[in-house]
Amino acid sequence: MYRLTIFILIPYLLVSISACNSSSKQGVDTIFINGGIYNSDESHSWSEAAGIDDGVIVMVGSNDEVMGLIGTSTNIIDLKDKMLMPSFHDGHAHVEYGGRDKFGCRINARSSSISTRQQLNECASNLNLEKGEWVTGGGWELFDFPDGNPSSKILDEIFGDRPVLLSDAFGHNAWLSSKALEIIGISSDTPDPLNGTIVRDPITNKATGVLRDSAMNLAYQWLPELTVDQQYEALLLGIKEANKFGITAFIEPGVNHRLAKLYKSLEDNGDLTARVMLALSPIDSLPGSVGPEIYDLLAGREQYRGKYINPDSVKIYIDGVIETRTSTMLEPYSDGGNFPPFYNQEELEVLFKHLDEMKVQIHTHAIGDRAIRNALDAFEYALLENGPNKNRHLIVHLQIVDSADRPRFKELNVAANFQCLWCYPDPYIEFAEDAVGKKRVQEFYPVQSLQKAGALLVGGSDWNVTSLNPLEAIETAVRRQDPYTKAGPILGQNEEIDLHTALGMYTRNAAYVMRLEDKTGTIAVGKRADLIVLDRNLFEIPVTEISDTKVLLTLMDGKNVFALQ
Repeated sequence: MYRLTIFILIPYLLVSISACNSSSKQGVDTIFINGGIYNSDESHSWSEAAGIDDGVIVMVGSNDEVMGLIGTSTNIIDLKDKMLMPSFHDGHAHVEYGGRDKFGCRINARSSSISTRQQLNECASNLNLEKGEWVTGGGWELFDFPDGNPSSKILDEIFGDRPVLLSDAFGHNAWLSSKALEIIGISSDTPDPLNGTIVRDPITNKATGVLRDSAMNLAYQWLPELTVDQQYEALLLGIKEANKFGITAFIEPGVNHRLAKLYKSLEDNGDLTARVMLALSPIDSLPGSVGPEIYDLLAGREQYRGKYINPDSVKIYIDGVIETRTSTMLEPYSDGGNFPPFYNQEELEVLFKHLDEMKVQIHTHAIGDRAIRNALDAFEYALLENGPNKNRHLIVHLQIVDSADRPRFKELNVAANFQCLWCYPDPYIEFAEDAVGKKRVQEFYPVQSLQKAGALLVGGSDWNVTSLNPLEAIETAVRRQDPYTKAGPILGQNEEIDLHTALGMYTRNAAYVMRLEDKTGTIAVGKRADLIVLDRNLFEIPVTEISDTKVLLTLMDGKNVFALQ
């Protein structure tokens, strides 16, 4: 007979049962019973029980089958009305920048009822900086200011004669104080850099305080770098935040030598609790084009490869964002203008051909329909020159995709990486409608259309631009409505996807593009035990409750990396 000892394992997770019998074998580490176990495979199968041992899934089946795995120290987790599924994979997340929010003035303009000015006033009152030190941070939203252009005067009133630089939530605009502009040396005579804009007074031509896209580089080079210890802490905080939302794998886009080295340090110290694909870039996460230095960065990537780190990816920008009219469009903006791509087409095609030959994934930022076509044309050129391969290239964001280009994703084996939390009429809708018109806005983020065209759909957050929580994005993909108010208009009729498809984007499909499909993304015998427990079964609740669901437990390699207290 087994002697059963019942005790609380983790708050909210009911009980763990340790079975004792002197004649029994040691048994597996943990079993889950009474599921709710969503395997996230292509057949959308469910199981009742699962067993994991030494970081590996060793059994998926029924309660009766799993009981044979019990030993003297086996933890038995009774799921009851909870749901077990593969952990989430984020196909595009700036995790280090998310962690860096701790060290600056972070503004939550979209999710907070407190105004941007109030939040900045509070930050200014709590500053502990030496005279002349830069104030940094960000998160301000374009929709908070006329034409999306805040003035230096606001920062001057709040921070006085301090240099201040605050990036916007998109990461494509920087807001500077007058002192910062003075230090940088930006005047009415300073020319706009290639692929960037210095916002100016239309009468005096004087810079008003906002730098767009590559113009931000004029300012960022003046910022003091965090200490190595601060950088380490920031990255660690970012990864822990990812674990809290059930994420144990992600692509970090825009990684230079400094950040790659930081990731390797975390792994060497045993602090890396996620599987990471590094999308390398010599210009970090800043918009713009790269030159031959990209090959030097790639040549040194082997030093960063590890058990959990894959450096076989590269980040390429094609354009900016529609709301500030820095994306490249097939039809001009409503004012008759357009924005040039960051590369001429021949240059882009040669770049993609060489990168493809190196067997690295090309992780491509493209938002406007012309930019997306340019990227697809470059992928087609590389395919014709090099032949088929399994580099698993992808295009990220995909705000507006011409109908003629949608079938090309499948034809060229290029994944479509969407940030599904953007698939509703958020406060930026007026900027977008002003830029391209209401009709074209209703074509934004054509997720279902690309699914029907056979594209592999992948999900990502673009944190810290918007929320890291995959469940908020998954609800939005299913409803195409505001996940916070649970109401409002729909963006793009008939572009909703079902819950199975949405979950697949953030599990098995993202695992595939990260070259992890043999390890993670589904629950199957032999795969790593990267798993999460949710406080409710997503398929048994109204879709408006998906974003309210909590992650109770996150496991990576069978080890607890987050538990809700």
